Amino acid sequence: MKNIKYLLILISFGMLNQSFSQDTIGKLTFETRYQLRHDSTYLPNLNVRYFFKENSALRIGLAYQFTSVLREINEVDGDGAGTVEKLNDMFTFNIGYEKHFRINKVSPYLGGEFQFGIGKNEEYGSRTDSVIFIADYNYSVKKPISRFGVHVFSGVDFYVFDNLYLGREFKITDESSLTDPEIITSIPSVKTKTFGIANVGMIKVGWRF
Repeated sequence: MKNIKYLLILISFGMLNQSFSQDTIGKLTFETRYQLRHDSTYLPNLNVRYFFKENSALRIGLAYQFTSVLREINEVDGDGAGTVEKLNDMFTFNIGYEKHFRINKVSPYLGGEFQFGIGKNEEYGSRTDSVIFIADYNYSVKKPISRFGVHVFSGVDFYVFDNLYLGREFKITDESSLTDPEIITSIPSVKTKTFGIANVGMIKVGWRF
């Protein structure tokens, strides 16, 4: 992931060496976003805008996140060891509308969007019940997840050149997700609902065609 992050940064700086006239500004933009907090891990994401009017745009976003954690559980007063592996992945699709108020190189905007997501959480235990070592016990759990959210957001783009821009965006989110168990080891279904502010510490880089 670090190689992808550095490659995108190099491409962005390469674009800085080119100049374009105002007449070349088009209706389509592509951008990616970086989180500038925690470990600054880059998560694959792509956001596309289509300006069907001068200051009105349809936006579509795609994102994917995957994590894997392996934990070892040692036997008390013995040499045995068990493992617990947790795998999580989530794909999200966003669609929404933006209203821009561009003044020269600065373009503040407001808007809203819907988010749809599908993914799964998986857990595999070998010689453990996830808490203590048990020599002859193995288990696995698979939990498909569906997500739906409504976001209201505001942001600003600064055009370094006519086609290249940097920006920030903040969202107010209202999301719900449903976890349905596929029973291998019996588990309950889980439904969650969250409300909060997203994209804190985020910077985005985009190109307008």
